[in-house]
Amino acid sequence: MRRRGLTLIGCGAALAAWLLPATNAAAVRWDGPGALPWYATAPPAQPDPNCTESYDTRPPRPGDPVEWGVGPLPAGTAGSSQGTIVPENVVKANRALHVLRPAGRPFAVRLNRLFMSDGEAGLGRYKALAARYSALGLDVELQVRYHPSEADNGNIARWLDFVRRVVQVFGPNRRVTALQITNEVNLTFSPNTSDGAYRDAQKALVQGVIAAKHEARRLGHHQLSVGFNFAYRLDPAQDAAFWRTIGSSGGTAFRSAVDWVGVDLYPGTFFVPSVSDYGNSMVEALASVRRCWMPLAGLGASVPIHVEENGYPTGPGRTEATQLAALDGFVRAVQAYRGTYNVSRYSWFGLRDNDSNGSDFQSHYGLLRSDYTAKPAFGRYCQLVERFAGRPRQGPWFGGRWQRRRSLRECAAPGF
Repeated sequence: MRRRGLTLIGCGAALAAWLLPATNAAAVRWDGPGALPWYATAPPAQPDPNCTESYDTRPPRPGDPVEWGVGPLPAGTAGSSQGTIVPENVVKANRALHVLRPAGRPFAVRLNRLFMSDGEAGLGRYKALAARYSALGLDVELQVRYHPSEADNGNIARWLDFVRRVVQVFGPNRRVTALQITNEVNLTFSPNTSDGAYRDAQKALVQGVIAAKHEARRLGHHQLSVGFNFAYRLDPAQDAAFWRTIGSSGGTAFRSAVDWVGVDLYPGTFFVPSVSDYGNSMVEALASVRRCWMPLAGLGASVPIHVEENGYPTGPGRTEATQLAALDGFVRAVQAYRGTYNVSRYSWFGLRDNDSNGSDFQSHYGLLRSDYTAKPAFGRYCQLVERFAGRPRQGPWFGGRWQRRRSLRECAAPGF
């Protein structure tokens, strides 16, 4: 994913207009930087047609364990083309995933950039990737991109055929558990990373979700959950219009097909570019999605949220220490508020830098450098996942016995 942060807010004045001074006596206009905790935030003023109030007014509440995960494939680069990527070392990458996976508990990889424009060749590549990660005992989620060729831009019939083909190819693999249909349709200016740049993208989202769920049910691939995602956040009026449109155009068929709603968010990098508290900024986003945006589409509290992409790159002018602090705040917030906002999955973006020598921060999202040496955030994420992933379970994927928990030393010194 990756795009220039300031383009998302237009200018600093626009951001300042949303962040009005807060008091205990008045509702707080949107608090994206996370300056105020929930107990210092008054109830949002209504009506709020564009979701510009703060909805972070509820205390943390435990829930079912979150399934944690990571994106193991290269990050997309903002714009229309892809930046330099250092070739993968499969042995070292697999070792890193083995270390991150909590003993005896599920861990997911999210495979981005499965493009319709790549056709059967792309399906073959990703089928092999899914088999590779499944063999490691990992759950697999696919980002199913609209991303049409120039000739197929706006060809929804061709897109729906592709979606059904994805279900047919990947459904028999019981480790493939989730399909994200389209990517960031509310983001319209970065065709390499986001499907909103293409013709009829909202129609592709709505009809694609319906088609994927129908095909999964028809073929009996009941492990396949289907959802879509939202880039947090752009222009308030445009974001609200996005949610209303997909709800009104999709109707009951769409709502009954949506198993989860994904959120992509990068506080401190894109939106919001300046953060007061990383954990509170995460909670602010989850609260807005759950309590304001999802209801605009008729999607209720029983529909889980997946944090599909969340990250903080290092690179020029950005430190590994800040990445560590950001990750710690984000992950602890999701764990604390998973019951409050029904969050069931979280994926860090991503496993490894595209190119640790790259001059653009978009090359530096990884928990690992491109030579597979670990940044401090790798060990911290491993430790937090080990702590928060719930009780180890029995089963053939885990040797048929209770698994020991990983030591903190193993996380801190992975030894690739």
